[in-house]
Amino acid sequence: MESIHFHRRNLPHYYPEGAKFFITFRLYNSIPKIFLEELKADYEAKVAEITRCQNPENYSQLIDNERKRHFVAFDEYLDKVETGNHYLKIPEVAKIVQDAIHSQDGELYDLLAYCIMSNHVHLVIDTAIQLEKSQSYQNLDKIMNQLKGFTAYQANRQLSKKGHFWQAENYDRVVRNQQELQNIIHYVLNNPVKAGVVENWLDYPYSYSNL
Repeated sequence: MESIHFHRRNLPHYYPEGAKFFITFRLYNSIPKIFLEELKADYEAKVAEITRCQNPENYSQLIDNERKRHFVAFDEYLDKVETGNHYLKIPEVAKIVQDAIHSQDGELYDLLAYCIMSNHVHLVIDTAIQLEKSQSYQNLDKIMNQLKGFTAYQANRQLSKKGHFWQAENYDRVVRNQQELQNIIHYVLNNPVKAGVVENWLDYPYSYSNL
């Protein structure tokens, strides 16, 4: 029987064991609170509007589309916002995160892709490898806590600062099929292109794909 873990802070999180995940995590204080409140209110209004329609045949798809639209708006804001923290544009700090992501490849997950932007990180992993090993399974929440805790400590040392480094909340999504995986990886790799940082993702030093 499949083991599933649920976790909730401000967002619900769904962690089926052995799944592929698309995760986005960002620096602390990288987005103004007022924008997040407006974005959340807009999302909730759209969901309420869908729910008011009595049993639409494509209810699940409509809700999923709203989640995607909400995420894209969130991500586009991260790409263009000039205020807040942008520590990841410092090569030494980005390298800390990059090395930490690679350090668990082949152990807690198979690393499929990532992109480290100035104030956020996109990460795509496959946790099925854990099911093949004779060890206790670490769900996505534990993986991310370990990754963010280690990199926060090392980055703060590099920056000679203390306090919060990462925002506590992550955006994460279970990748349902191969087509969705390909779409997500394309989205991740083209983030610096879309943001106008480079013309070709291969020229960006903090992107990776093994596919």
